[in-house]
Amino acid sequence: MDYMFASNMENEISVKTGNYSREELDNKCWPVFERLLTELGERYQNWIVVIEPETEEYFIGLDDFEVLSRARKRYPRSQFFAYRLSENPAVDVLF
Repeated sequence: MDYMFASNMENEISVKTGNYSREELDNKCWPVFERLLTELGERYQNWIVVIEPETEEYFIGLDDFEVLSRARKRYPRSQFFAYRLSENPAVDVLF
């Protein structure tokens, strides 16, 4: 398996769609990323993690386009923030 999906939500939810700045997205998503780095970093070193800021749901995989596609399928109108699971993560805002 080259990807996984995880959620802290049990059911379908309604997501607030907002126009967050890069800084706002990073501030909302960074704590989630830090937790994931601790939990998943060793096993999924250098994988991409895409985080939806309102729900804190995340999608991880090796291919950034594939991971974003899964996130978009679940939350078509959301903004996302992506990190690479490593000690020096590369970051990006994904709309």
